[in-house]
Amino acid sequence: MESFIQEMKRYLGFTEEDAALLRQLGPRMEKYLPELAERFYSQIPHHPNAFRVFSGGEAQIARLKQTLQNWGKRLFCGVYDHAYAEERYQIGYHHVRIGLEQKYVISAMGIVRAFLSECLLLEFPAGDVRLRYARAVSKMLDLDLNLMCESYMHASMQNLRALNEQLERANRDLAEASRSKDEFLAQVSHELRTPLNSILGFTKLILDGLTKTREEERELLRDVFSSAQHLLGLVNDILDIGRIEAGRMAMHMEDVDPRQVLDSTLPLVTIPAHEKGLELRDETRDAQLPRVRADEVRLRQVLLNLLSNAIKFTPAAASGEPAGRISVRAQIVPASTASVAADGHGFLRLEVVDTGVGIQEEKREAVFELFVQGSAGRRHEGTGLGLAISRRLVQIMGGAIGIQSGDAGSGTTVWFTLPLAGEHAGESPAAAKEKLSARARK
Repeated sequence: MESFIQEMKRYLGFTEEDAALLRQLGPRMEKYLPELAERFYSQIPHHPNAFRVFSGGEAQIARLKQTLQNWGKRLFCGVYDHAYAEERYQIGYHHVRIGLEQKYVISAMGIVRAFLSECLLLEFPAGDVRLRYARAVSKMLDLDLNLMCESYMHASMQNLRALNEQLERANRDLAEASRSKDEFLAQVSHELRTPLNSILGFTKLILDGLTKTREEERELLRDVFSSAQHLLGLVNDILDIGRIEAGRMAMHMEDVDPRQVLDSTLPLVTIPAHEKGLELRDETRDAQLPRVRADEVRLRQVLLNLLSNAIKFTPAAASGEPAGRISVRAQIVPASTASVAADGHGFLRLEVVDTGVGIQEEKREAVFELFVQGSAGRRHEGTGLGLAISRRLVQIMGGAIGIQSGDAGSGTTVWFTLPLAGEHAGESPAAAKEKLSARARK
């Protein structure tokens, strides 16, 4: 099959006779090449878009002048093969990548063509001899320009295909985001209506005097209070993710004692865990936890989110079967394994481990996205914002969060890291680990 350079030679009438003429002309034209380079680079850099090419100052200009002279020598050597065509192709590809329009290449070739015509006038006063050489030079310059213009077309088509693929991916992502948000709005509407209906229904029973005893009234009020708490949690989640997405989440960073945070958070989930017959273990109890750099309120929020999820997705104990278990663990990890960029200081890694329904491997990253729940089967109560909020809060505090293990049906381990603070910040991970386990050995 005929190659493009062979096809162009045929269309232009570029023959072996023309190549022989150029080889003859080469020695006489070589002395003009330095002047060609000077004239070329005295004009081309003044084009409006020249800054896209000429970004290296005088050193680059000097290098390009030499490159142009080398090209001129090859131009008159009479070798116009596939290697030559590939070289010219690459110039066109490079210009497309940097956004240089094709008209500037045509203008540049016009400068070369005009200069070489002047040189031929100086070298060959006789018209017939000069005409033969001028025709060969013109064919050669047309061939060179066609090669670069062809590469412009191919490179532009590649760019268009790549842009189309990006656009298709963006459209798919937008469609998925729209679908997720539609599902989220439907879910939120349901989640908000449920406690609101409870509050309105129970309140109306009390206001209508339909309770028979004071104790029955207090029971309904407890239900109203519980529903209001749940509603407040949903609203807070929605407001939090709105502030985070808008970049308006304020953090009060300080040195925080994780022991105090754990001691104030675990009691909040003790009752719901007990109601499902689940065992709640604090495996950090005998450890000397180092202080971390964090926002104490947001750290407690992350822990509460992870513990609540673990309880939510761990089935209640069935008759004759062992109780499900929720465990909290801690360890010191070096910066190199903390999954975040750091300055070499260590991190405290907290883990919430459950024996619940687990998360399929392909969903372990998706559960940290907005509006996503990771459990198989039916949806559980909630907006699907808890883990998304937790990831963003942990990242703002300088840590990372992830799911390490837990296939569907075999439990889940969710972990997050926070940078060590105060006196512990400069310690080696080994030293911090030694302190962490010191009390456990006593």
